[in-house]
Amino acid sequence: MPKGGYEILGHNYVVVVLPETIIQILLIVLALTGISLSVWQWRNELRRKKAIEGLEAVVTKYEQAYERMFEGAAALNR
Repeated sequence: MPKGGYEILGHNYVVVVLPETIIQILLIVLALTGISLSVWQWRNELRRKKAIEGLEAVVTKYEQAYERMFEGAAALNR
């Protein structure tokens, strides 16, 4: 391989990366990182809402059972 380049089918090629290209690549990486973080945050928010709804359903179920238990006890004391 030649110094500072690539040899393909007998031809020598040198890869030149311009500063503008590096900046564009960094901007693309930054944009993709921002998008992925937003999606990650959105998914975590959905999971959190589902967990809260599940806990609320359990609390409601036990509150209803508690109320029925004391309504039954009150009816026996009459």
